Amino acid sequence: MNKPSMTLAAICLLATAGQVSADAGNTDEGRQVYEATCSRCHDSGKMGAPVLEDVSEWADHTGILWSDVHAQHLDDGFLHDAAENPKKGITAAQMEAATNYIISVVSKK
Repeated sequence: MNKPSMTLAAICLLATAGQVSADAGNTDEGRQVYEATCSRCHDSGKMGAPVLEDVSEWADHTGILWSDVHAQHLDDGFLHDAAENPKKGITAAQMEAATNYIISVVSKK
């Protein structure tokens, strides 16, 4: 995976089909999705992923659709599609919940 693709994926992670707000969605569900799926890269910065606890890495990542993030992560092999692999996959709704959780964490810093 090259750096521009990783950057695009990282930028995409913070957006939704509209603008995401820290209050949108269920952040408990989002935290669970994040911990089960996203944390393996976003807690450590693995493969260039922005680190959740480093607000500066997320500052300019707004205005992109979360559905695009989901599609990009599927294309890049970071995620599996729940329709194809229910045990390992992530749905669009789970991606949105995880995005809302990330926004809630980053906006509190």
